[in-house]
Amino acid sequence: MNTLKIEYNLPYDTSGFNSGLIHWYNQLIDKSYDELDVADVCKMIRQDILKDIAIQKAIVLFMNDPYAGEYDDGGLLGVLNTLDIKQLSLPIQKALGELLKELRQDYINFEWQNEKTEINYVKNIDLVLGKLAPY
Repeated sequence: MNTLKIEYNLPYDTSGFNSGLIHWYNQLIDKSYDELDVADVCKMIRQDILKDIAIQKAIVLFMNDPYAGEYDDGGLLGVLNTLDIKQLSLPIQKALGELLKELRQDYINFEWQNEKTEINYVKNIDLVLGKLAPY
């Protein structure tokens, strides 16, 4: 599979600024879609870099591991909560809604790092569920 740089004809940032963000970006575009991880997609969404690709990958990662996070367990759900969920296709919304309903009932069985993380996770479940189209 091609790298993001090749697939989307992206240039390296050669501005000369020695920032962590530029360093990360230049490494990011050398990855393929399959190589993107939770940290990459979270940062891509926050920085509005290849956001459509990041959202697609975030959904895939979330469906595979709903407790995934960049810094904390469940952090990926928090990033998904920042998106306009209604722009997702109806089948994706439906699958996401079904998974979130299951998680809403089962989150208590997960071994949380701390109570605050658990509370934020449940809050994000409820917020995303509220954004989904009724089906």
